[in-house]
Amino acid sequence: MKKLNIGAGKSYIPGFVNIDISENAELQLDLSTEKLPFEDNSVELVFSYHTLEHIPNYIFALTEIHRVLKHGGVLLLGVPYVTSTKHNLVNPYHLHHFNEYSFDFFGALKGSAIEENEVAFKKVFHKFHYKGIFNLLPPPFSTWCRNHLFNVVKKIDFGLIAVKNEKDFGEMPANYSKKELKSLFKSTNKSRIPYIKNSQKPLSFIQKVMKVLRLWWKGEM
Repeated sequence: MKKLNIGAGKSYIPGFVNIDISENAELQLDLSTEKLPFEDNSVELVFSYHTLEHIPNYIFALTEIHRVLKHGGVLLLGVPYVTSTKHNLVNPYHLHHFNEYSFDFFGALKGSAIEENEVAFKKVFHKFHYKGIFNLLPPPFSTWCRNHLFNVVKKIDFGLIAVKNEKDFGEMPANYSKKELKSLFKSTNKSRIPYIKNSQKPLSFIQKVMKVLRLWWKGEM
């Protein structure tokens, strides 16, 4: 099974072809202008974590990802949430902004935009990473806060399925359930390994607990 890690950056995933503009990557590529060197319908899984927001022409990159994915192939994406100021809006290197509806324009809302293309994805799930106290709010309140306030959600994950025959789009069953795809995202994300390993001493149990709590509070979990 061919698997791609698009935008590998400072880390790689064993068993994946790790692609990035960085010289660290095993396959160095400008994702905004250069085509992926793989045949059509030859890839089953693509993982891309906090990359699309940096690519000037991310539609080109998505088109290439869609081209190489098989019909029913999986695209797992992680991106900053649009209303996160510190981690998104004020970052001059974030060229695009995303929310839970962004990829509906390649699926449920396809055709509502002026420009048409052949890229089609079925969204199986999206997951919000709430920050701090917003983790504790039940959905009606957290939803209101997310829709009306800044800095409620730090980032958002997506699980998408490539659709190559649009007339089957409405009835096409996902190869994975929502639960399975979320689990696949989590396990793939955890398998990333830094190219340059940190030489710090191992954390104690208390330090590990405090780290988890800190990440949870910041919306990283």
